Order: sequence, then structure tokens, then C-alpha cells
Amino acid sequence: METKITKNYFEVNTMKYFRGNAHRVELGTYGKKHDPIGAKAYLESQAKVKSEHLANRPIKFGTMATINWNEVSKGDLEAEADLKFFSLGKKGAISFGYEKAKSAKLELISLAINTGPLTAMLNKDADGARKFLAEEGNDGRIASEVWIVVDAELGEHFTTHGSTSLSVQAFGSSLDLTVTGGQHGSQTITYSPGTTFAYMLHKVKDWNKGKTQIEDMEDDYKGLG
Repeated sequence: METKITKNYFEVNTMKYFRGNAHRVELGTYGKKHDPIGAKAYLESQAKVKSEHLANRPIKFGTMATINWNEVSKGDLEAEADLKFFSLGKKGAISFGYEKAKSAKLELISLAINTGPLTAMLNKDADGARKFLAEEGNDGRIASEVWIVVDAELGEHFTTHGSTSLSVQAFGSSLDLTVTGGQHGSQTITYSPGTTFAYMLHKVKDWNKGKTQIEDMEDDYKGLG
């Protein structure tokens, strides 16, 4: 798996994820996509879908990406705000910098809600987000996949057991994600503001006649759409 980290994007196997404003973006954050001339494109956060709505839809852990930190510059990594990672046996996120990333062998793992559940959530639960997207038009976006930073042991635990044992609970603006299995048993992290490293967006492709229901959505990686 080939990866690249710059100030503006995180690239995995030729797919580029946004890094601009990542510290203000969470799974379910919606707002206006800004795409100025040049490399920087980002989501201007308007608000976030309530955590309980996200918890009621299937969220999945995706691929784990191993990073060769010797190929990442300090300036590209520490681009905008404090960086945070999750560690085995610790629920909350821990701040880190360039040297810590190398010494702790940190990796990245994706957390996503697929197009079908995302559309159903917007149509049935998240009225505020749906109305915003309808009014914003072509620039309206919602974050549907995020990358978080983890240590190697926790990343392996999540990717090995997450597809069968992931449970999600909402607590205010945060989500507690618990994965159970193997030698490490039950491991819980609190996904909260400031813990996103990079993100992917979705936009509405088709509305019904009155723009009261979403009929189709499509993904929007950096450099597309």
C-alpha cells in the first residue's frame, strides 16, 4: 500500500483524502467545500450530525495504512493543529508530533459510513444536515470517511476484530467505539473533536422534485468533484 502525507492531503493507493481543516471535521460534519486554485481544498464546517444518529447507523473500520515516517517531512505532518493518536489500553486521544510518530510506529486507520446508510440517515434522521445540503447546492458536502491515527497494536486489534464486534455508543458530541476479541479483549476509544487526521466527503447527486429527500449521493475525494 503506497501512502503520502502532505499539508493538504493524505494519499492512499492514489486516492487523496482532505487534510485541510481536519481538526474541525468529524465523521458526520457537514458544510461548504472550498476549492481554491492550487493544492488546498477543505471543508468549512457548518455543524455535525448528532452522534446518536451516527451511532444508529452501521459504522465500519476500514483499511489500516502503515506509514514510513522517514518519508514524511515535519512541516507536512504538523500542518495545521495539534495531532492526536489512540493507543492500546487508553480511551482518550494523546497528542503527538513528528518525533513521536516515528518512535511510536504510529499508523492510520479509516472509519466510515457507507453511501446507503449515510443517505438513509440524512433522509430519516438528520433533518438539519439534509436541509443545509439542499440550500447550499453544489458546494454542500458531508464527511463520510475519516482517518484516525493509532499505534500498531491498537490498529491491528481494530482491523482484525472490528468487522465482527464493533459497537458504537453516543456521548454528547463524541462516539465511543468498542472492539472486542483476541488477546487484547475489549478496547474502547472516544472519537471526539480534534482527532481526525484526514477525511473524505460525500455530495448529493440527485434530489427528489422538492429537494426534501436525497435520491443518490456520490463520494468526493480530494481532486475530484
